[in-house]
Amino acid sequence: MKRLLTLLSLLLAGCSLGLNPVQVAMPEKYIYAPEQPRSAELQSRWWLIFEDERLDSIVSYALEHNRDMQVAASRIVQAHYNIAATRSSLLPSLGINIQAEGQRTPPLSEQGEFLLRQGVSWNTALIGALRHTTRQARAEYLSTEWAYRALRLTLSHEVATAYFTLVESQQLLWLARRTLSLRLKAQSLTDSLTLYGFASGLDREQARSLVSEAEADVAQYERALSVAQLSLSTLMGTTPQSPPLDSLPMPSLPQAIPAGIPSELLTRRPDLMQAHYELQAAAAAVGIARSERFPSISLTESGGIFGRNVREVFTHGEWAWNITASLTQPLFSFGRLRRREQMAREAYRQRALQYEQSVLQALEDVEQALTAIATLRLQGEHYARYVEHNASIASLQEALYRRGMSNYLDVITTQQTWYASQQQFVQIAMQQYQAIANLVLALGDGWQE
Repeated sequence: MKRLLTLLSLLLAGCSLGLNPVQVAMPEKYIYAPEQPRSAELQSRWWLIFEDERLDSIVSYALEHNRDMQVAASRIVQAHYNIAATRSSLLPSLGINIQAEGQRTPPLSEQGEFLLRQGVSWNTALIGALRHTTRQARAEYLSTEWAYRALRLTLSHEVATAYFTLVESQQLLWLARRTLSLRLKAQSLTDSLTLYGFASGLDREQARSLVSEAEADVAQYERALSVAQLSLSTLMGTTPQSPPLDSLPMPSLPQAIPAGIPSELLTRRPDLMQAHYELQAAAAAVGIARSERFPSISLTESGGIFGRNVREVFTHGEWAWNITASLTQPLFSFGRLRRREQMAREAYRQRALQYEQSVLQALEDVEQALTAIATLRLQGEHYARYVEHNASIASLQEALYRRGMSNYLDVITTQQTWYASQQQFVQIAMQQYQAIANLVLALGDGWQE
């Protein structure tokens, strides 16, 4: 008995997995984070920072009705069942059967035997298999749960992006229609001036070319508006819908962006938490593969009631049983078990490297979003003044043309510059919303003041 305990202690001591831990040096702060960000409380409905009721209703509806979200929720339930199935597989199994046998050997009399039998069996590895199997199932369950959270965050980000694209397309369409209306009036004026000899045929054709350009832009942005609405409908889990007829207001821009500290990414980003539990499952797989190289216990018990007929089985039947226990130690398998463990270790190493790369990518995502927010805000302020200056230049140039102090080509050039600057300003504004949504996705959560 003492020798057996010594052998078991040596086996337990040799079961150390010896896996290298993940090592990623996290910086103390972000490079492009604001100097003194305001305190904020993290919350899941991050899109509320834009103070847009329509956006809130669209994202909330999508999270409830999107089919991919429903599939992810089903996978969580499936993983929960897997834990229960794994635990039950570690317990003994019980079975029962009824058996009847008979024979006739002339000239002897007939002989019969009836049997009501039950059996219990239990087979498990001796060193760590139960613990590692349970850990693997639990890690896979938690990984699935964090995958659901990651999909929820990604879906809300995609819906918000589609909504911003919808707003952008509507703003550009409104701008193109207003420009078309102004150019039609300018064309009518040019036609009148040409009729009375105050403008040339070249001026008339140039005015008509501006109208054609605006008409083409109207068709382009009508198409973009429809495509954006169709994409949004799919994300919401609904059939295709037509674009809204009413004007969509521009969402509010939050003034402060609290990014926190880099180390919070490890617990806030769902994809990193998912990778973390996938790494734990890989480590448990190493333990399972290693335990196959150590002894296993097999316990079998069977017994039953015997009788010459069914009535005798349940009244005066005789009871008989037997128990068998065995301890099995693999000795020689041509390296198959050792190779399985080595394969599991390499799979763990791959997961560890993937996790480290994911952390580095997460840091880059946050830094890119922070610098985009800071620079786009300044760019938008400067571009707003640029649009104002172009509007003044176009107005002054048109006044000079009417007085005969400039040609129509200068008018066309200034109007095109003004129109293009307005389009670019709308796009920069939408890029600011997108940058904030990207920061939320990079941080792994939202905030509220």
